[in-house]
Amino acid sequence: MNLTAASAFLDALFEWTWSTSLHASVLIVLVCLTQLAGGKWLAPRWRYLLSILILVRLLAPAVPASAFSIFHLGKALLPAAPKIEFGSASPSTMPTTPNHATPHESVGPSKRGAIVEQNSDWLKAARVLWLFGLMASLFTVLRQHHRFARCIADEPPVGDERILSLLESCKIIMGVRLQIRVVNAPQPGTPALFGCLKPSLLLPENALRKLEDRELRMVFLHELTHVKRGDIVLNWIVIFASSLHWFNPLVWLAMRRLCADRELVCDAMVMSHLAVDERRVYGNTLIKLLDAFSDSGSCPSLAPVINHKHEIKRRVTMIAEFKPSSRIALLLPATIVVALCCLTFTRAAELKGDSSGNGKSNRTAESKPANEKSQSTSYVQIEYFKKLLQENNDEVKKAQDYADELRKELRIPDAVATALNPETIRRLEATRIYVEWTYQGLNSLVTLLRAKSEAELQKIINVAVPDEVLASLLKAKSENEQRLANLSSKIGEANPELMALRQEGRKIDEQVTQRVHG
Repeated sequence: MNLTAASAFLDALFEWTWSTSLHASVLIVLVCLTQLAGGKWLAPRWRYLLSILILVRLLAPAVPASAFSIFHLGKALLPAAPKIEFGSASPSTMPTTPNHATPHESVGPSKRGAIVEQNSDWLKAARVLWLFGLMASLFTVLRQHHRFARCIADEPPVGDERILSLLESCKIIMGVRLQIRVVNAPQPGTPALFGCLKPSLLLPENALRKLEDRELRMVFLHELTHVKRGDIVLNWIVIFASSLHWFNPLVWLAMRRLCADRELVCDAMVMSHLAVDERRVYGNTLIKLLDAFSDSGSCPSLAPVINHKHEIKRRVTMIAEFKPSSRIALLLPATIVVALCCLTFTRAAELKGDSSGNGKSNRTAESKPANEKSQSTSYVQIEYFKKLLQENNDEVKKAQDYADELRKELRIPDAVATALNPETIRRLEATRIYVEWTYQGLNSLVTLLRAKSEAELQKIINVAVPDEVLASLLKAKSENEQRLANLSSKIGEANPELMALRQEGRKIDEQVTQRVHG
């Protein structure tokens, strides 16, 4: 992807981000109002689903047009999300300027160009600032996660059979088959879950000493609920959405509410697996953890039992008043969710009445401003494409100058340079790379062989560099040594046949040495 295409992509991504953030802000306000109006009758699952709608809207790449969209009310303030096109410049990504001229005034080319340049500078500054905030936010989170992961890796696993057997029984209740490592938390805090593929259950030392078995069971059930629901993966999605829309405080508020509603859903799932008399134990466990271990740690990728201290009151109240939801009670929340999707997961559609006008008199009155606006837009587009063409021409000229310098440096004649087509150059470059690779391999082999002794060379030279003559000499040497060994055990040292074999062996050794060094 060249620089022009990358720049066009970043421009379109920036425009999509702020437009999506504005549209999602409307949804956030509607969800907050719905949750406030719902009060206690709105079940935790439906509160959580409303928060998930916000997360999906923040990351939705495109939404369909609809006549029922709420954005018909503010079409001028909340433009529809643009389409992202790779490698091309769409009108949405080109600098535009509003039409400040009245029906009786005209904007000259020089003034219009100054407005375009001023708006373009502001947009560039905003894009750079947004990209810097996105990278800084993601880098901070990844750095914290990496540091915490290193601390967890240094901690030994918990080997208490009582705790491990209690965890296994809770895994059976929650239907979790994933292997979970139990380790001591590196710092005081509440029990928490860490890691996606290989999750670790962090237990502070004080919790192991002070919590009873039935209280530890409640903690395990809560954290296993996070595992079953995939809340660690959800954490990273929330982190990415918050970083992408870091400039919008409503998004940060919505993501924090999502995490709080997620804990209520986990509490409700745990309560559904407990008997009536065990629910009080679950609430007391949360209060006990809050009194002794209120700090949940600084790593945003954790899924702790307690996120924030002020949320405990709402969680304990829900636990005390917990009742399974009936099917009739689900109808109204489901209707609200569907209505919000229809209103906010759409963009304003072009209505027929907008294009046809209200009559001949209106069309006549609006014809002059429309023509002036069209001319202004056309002028901006022409200037943009002229600038883009000039940049491409400059890049081509730089590449041509670089090629000329290389041709002069390599002393390639003009006739040869004219005859070389791109395919020939690619073949020559591939041949050069292969020859260079072969030379480096042979050079490394020679360096290794020079470091060996004479005896080692005779053993490995035929493997490193196959040679039929050397192979036959080594075979003859082996046979000679075998015959010498057999005769030495039967006849004396002065036997002529034995002496002849030794003389032949010396000749073979000389031939092997000459072959190895030759």
